[in-house]
Amino acid sequence: MKYNWKDLLVDAAIVAVVLGAVALIVGSFPATFSKLLPFLK
Repeated sequence: MKYNWKDLLVDAAIVAVVLGAVALIVGSFPATFSKLLPFLK
């Protein structure tokens, strides 16, 4: 399959949205994640 710049931009946008959502969830529930993942502290 041919991979062009438009595909790269779409993939980058999807990754940015996913990372933003994960960051928002982690930032909203730090206590929950600190209980589930104690090694992060």
